[in-house]
Amino acid sequence: MTLILDVGCGPNKVKDAFGIDIVRMEGVDAIVDLFHLPLPFADDTFDEIYFNDVIEHLPNTIKIMEEIHRIARKDARVFIRVVNWNSSYTAADPTHIRAFTEISFDFYGDRPGRNYYTKARFEVISVKFQYSRNVQKVIRSTRIMRFMSHFLCNVLEGLNFELRVVKSNSFLPIDDENIIPARLRCPACREKFLHLSPYWLTCSSCGSHFPMIDGTPILVVEEAERYKKPSVDSLPIPFTDRYPVIKND
Repeated sequence: MTLILDVGCGPNKVKDAFGIDIVRMEGVDAIVDLFHLPLPFADDTFDEIYFNDVIEHLPNTIKIMEEIHRIARKDARVFIRVVNWNSSYTAADPTHIRAFTEISFDFYGDRPGRNYYTKARFEVISVKFQYSRNVQKVIRSTRIMRFMSHFLCNVLEGLNFELRVVKSNSFLPIDDENIIPARLRCPACREKFLHLSPYWLTCSSCGSHFPMIDGTPILVVEEAERYKKPSVDSLPIPFTDRYPVIKND
């Protein structure tokens, strides 16, 4: 069984993936605030992890890559799609925090003398280049476009990375307990949840209560603080107002 995680999936979740996002919409399986780590999953859970146009919106790239390394299994694949650093859209989107080049993820692997920032290791399997359609109408040579992209803006618009998670330890095969609900962990203390009712996920260690709406767990620490003393009667009105369902018409 291949377990797939789509981080910041939005309305376009990868097929067969478990999707997390801060907005409650169709296809999102759990509400997770990516600005507050750790991610609410156990170690060595996923075989594939996707970041489609997400990681450039997060403030600490090293920390999020360390979390991805933690929750990924040995040799898992990580797929990351980003806007190239000198595309005008990088600066145009006010929510973009980080910029990336085709060598950005070499710093987590074999780049000599520059891989000491973190112990999280990834091998870059491939980098695919997405060139401007307008430029391709004028220049047909990929080699020339590649050369020009280092000096001119808006030639190379996007990058698609495939990374392999490098871990030295050997892990047991996935068993029947390694399904997503069983692998959820409390974002406050990382311990395992105890599912008590259709309305709450309760951490058996720290006692945090995370609300559930229509089967979607809201794994945000602020919500756990808000509902320290859970009351089912008080849940629907204020909570659904904060997390309305956004449907895709």
